[in-house]
Amino acid sequence: MSYSTVKDVIDYSKTLHEHARNLYQQLRDQTQRERVDMMLQLLAEHENTLAQSMQNLKDHASEKVLSEWHQFEPGSISDALEGCKDCHPDMSVDELTQIALRIDDYLISLYRQMASESTNSDSRQLFENLVQLEETEKVRTVRAALSANDW
Repeated sequence: MSYSTVKDVIDYSKTLHEHARNLYQQLRDQTQRERVDMMLQLLAEHENTLAQSMQNLKDHASEKVLSEWHQFEPGSISDALEGCKDCHPDMSVDELTQIALRIDDYLISLYRQMASESTNSDSRQLFENLVQLEETEKVRTVRAALSANDW
């Protein structure tokens, strides 16, 4: 296993969110189903918000935190988006929600691991905050999916 800085982990997360956003936008361009289009729009916005949050975090975190090393080897983005290989424009809202939740769960697990391994209380707090952010966004996604039946 190799080592990466906190900055590398944040960059990886930002890239993952950007790829997921782009995937949802591409599916939006292809779907003919209104409810699916609305859910894809919501998911793209969800991923865009998280990507922007990663950039803001990187811009405002201390250099000491960003330069802390962790035993982490970023996997390929395609591995993290594994369930997306079977994406198609006619997926159901439930299938889309499962993919979005898989991405959120992947990052929550990563951030928890990073927090548990942090030697610095500031970097531990940063990762705990990222867990909270992802969990909050995950709840918003589930609520949106549940309300999709009302659309």
